[in-house]
Amino acid sequence: MEFSSKHNHDMMLNLKHILNQHIRKLKLLLSCCTLCGCPCQHHPLLCQYCQADLAYFDHNVVGYDLLSWPAINKLIQTKHFEHLLAIAPYVWPFSTWIGQLKYQHKTELAELLAYLMAEHWRQYLQIEKPDIEPEDLVVLAVPLHLKKWQERGFNQAHLIARKFAQTFHYAYQTDTIVREKFTENQVGKSGAARRKNLKNAFRINKNERLPTHVILIDDVVTTGTTANEICRLLKKRGVQNITLLGICLALPS
Repeated sequence: MEFSSKHNHDMMLNLKHILNQHIRKLKLLLSCCTLCGCPCQHHPLLCQYCQADLAYFDHNVVGYDLLSWPAINKLIQTKHFEHLLAIAPYVWPFSTWIGQLKYQHKTELAELLAYLMAEHWRQYLQIEKPDIEPEDLVVLAVPLHLKKWQERGFNQAHLIARKFAQTFHYAYQTDTIVREKFTENQVGKSGAARRKNLKNAFRINKNERLPTHVILIDDVVTTGTTANEICRLLKKRGVQNITLLGICLALPS
């Protein structure tokens, strides 16, 4: 009976995998690139040519870990995280995609952004070969306050983080970080004002077990103030290594 149950379970997993492959092929057949309108080869919303032309950071000039860039260290002077990775500056089309996701409810773009984030992370693992053990790693997303979540209907960082974690079979915890304080918009605030705005804004759920390594995901990293406040609390709970992973880094003009 036990053998039969395992056999049926394996068969169901195999069938699910085959079905997902067929659905993916169908999506590609019906695909249309959001930028040029041409058919797509790898992702239903982005063709391979437009993907190659995106305004990525030049890793011949800047390492994958952006903290190796002196200008970034000057921008983010206090850091409670060890690594900072982002795909690109906050420029078109990333800025448009993120805006459409957050304010026009185009939630299908979360999957596209997660796909690009996963490609970036895969290249980082291959080239930089960081000392990361998946079994001692968890993915977290910067949370929204309940009021903001109810207004928007979703947390874009959660949608991106969930799909990213699924791609690499990483553990993903949704309730570890709680945003208790409803804060004003951070746009246009000075560093000191941002820190004051976020004081006591978060707490870490005591019931969640935290591993050695955490990947904290946000859509846009500006001054790192939000991430720093979260990472400070994670370090108090014994986390040793934190990678802040964003879609974009908003560089000052």
